[in-house]
Amino acid sequence: MILGYIFCAVLALAPALQAVFDLRLQLAFQYAVLLGCLAWAFLRAFGEGLPAGLLSRHMYPLAGAAAFSLVAVVLSPLRGHIFGEWGNFAAGLLILAFSPFLNKEERERTDTVVAWAAWLVFAVSFLQAFVLKNFSSNPPLTNLNALALFSVMMIPPALEGRRWKLAGAMIVLMVWTQSLGAALALLAAAAFYAAARLKSLGRGNAALLGLLAVLGAAVFYGLQADSVAGRLAWWRTAWDMFAARPLSGFGAASFSWAQGVFQPAGAFREQSIYAHNYYLEFLAENGLPAALLWFWALFAAARSRAGLVKYSVIAALAHSLVDFGLSVPANFWLFCYLLASPSEEKGTLRPSRSAAAYALALAALLLISAGGLHYRALAFEKARGRALAAAMAGDPAAAEAELRPALASRLFRGPALDFLGRVSLTAPASAGRAAVYYEMALLENVYDAEAWRALRRVYSAPGFERQAGELRRRRTEAVK
Repeated sequence: MILGYIFCAVLALAPALQAVFDLRLQLAFQYAVLLGCLAWAFLRAFGEGLPAGLLSRHMYPLAGAAAFSLVAVVLSPLRGHIFGEWGNFAAGLLILAFSPFLNKEERERTDTVVAWAAWLVFAVSFLQAFVLKNFSSNPPLTNLNALALFSVMMIPPALEGRRWKLAGAMIVLMVWTQSLGAALALLAAAAFYAAARLKSLGRGNAALLGLLAVLGAAVFYGLQADSVAGRLAWWRTAWDMFAARPLSGFGAASFSWAQGVFQPAGAFREQSIYAHNYYLEFLAENGLPAALLWFWALFAAARSRAGLVKYSVIAALAHSLVDFGLSVPANFWLFCYLLASPSEEKGTLRPSRSAAAYALALAALLLISAGGLHYRALAFEKARGRALAAAMAGDPAAAEAELRPALASRLFRGPALDFLGRVSLTAPASAGRAAVYYEMALLENVYDAEAWRALRRVYSAPGFERQAGELRRRRTEAVK
């Protein structure tokens, strides 16, 4: 029962809390999924036995994608900024891998809780729109497009469970967001649904397909030029990132940190946290081996999914061509749960006690290592807060002293230098000190977009013409 309760808690709370995610809350969700899956696996191993499907062939691509994606983070020049984000991807993979083995009662309970979560998101949206008046600026799930994808994914399971009011609420929410990407996703799902029943429904279904095509064309016609231009720029940036590190990528969630380096001066350079194309973003961040394995697992699972929920998956995959909804952890975890087909295998595996003991020891070591890293990350966050207070009080030496342990760390040295450079830039007399910090940051990581941008600003002042020219040359040589 433990697995069902853990999944219920995560899937119920994450959508409503996504807009206020911080490091502590994110880690809480990640560890809840990890520890829940580990506890379930060991209880089953020493009890009725592990489901045979847990070690079947279709799990190999998931394991491979996880391994290559983790390598991408370890090898990333930006790992100090992003290492904690990989846990969001890992939590989704665990949900996808373990959800098939929920029993009927647990799955029904989880489906019910997911429906409650959707009602909670709708209620919060209503509250923000009509009471707090901040729905457009700070909606649930951080962004209107991500909120729209959530509502689109919830419509098919609501219809399948005969939750007509919930389906209506999600349609209202989708229209409320005015997301063209969500409209395209819903049209794509409807088109696949109609095509699957083309023979059984005859000419009327063909007419429906024609109507869907007309509606799709109308949605495309409604796209704004600046939206299209922005997406083309972000897609080009993601492709250039992939071309720079095709095998290892830059690590999960690295797009927002590296994109500035790959955007040429004078081009359309609107900043974005995401690439607005999940496939290109995953490729750029995780590299080709991880992408091939993940997309293989993804589309194989989507193909085998049955029922109306299959069209939630199709809608999410279509939406991911033009937007970033699956890059938002709460959406990604819901998607992984909907993607997982209930297991039909009845066989069990009973590992020997020695094998279980070795597995337990390995899991303990991994948890201790991960816990140590996250403890250091939380300590760094606290030190950064104290350093900011010292800098605001006009004591840069004290600010640097607070971050001295981080400056001595290979993992946090880059983020610490960026932070010290940033606070130095707030004082006009400290521009020289900021330049020193940012030059040191570039020695640590040539893909530090913030350092390049800040140094360009510092060297644009009169008297720094030589440094400005040298900076342009160095940037051209560093990122070709």
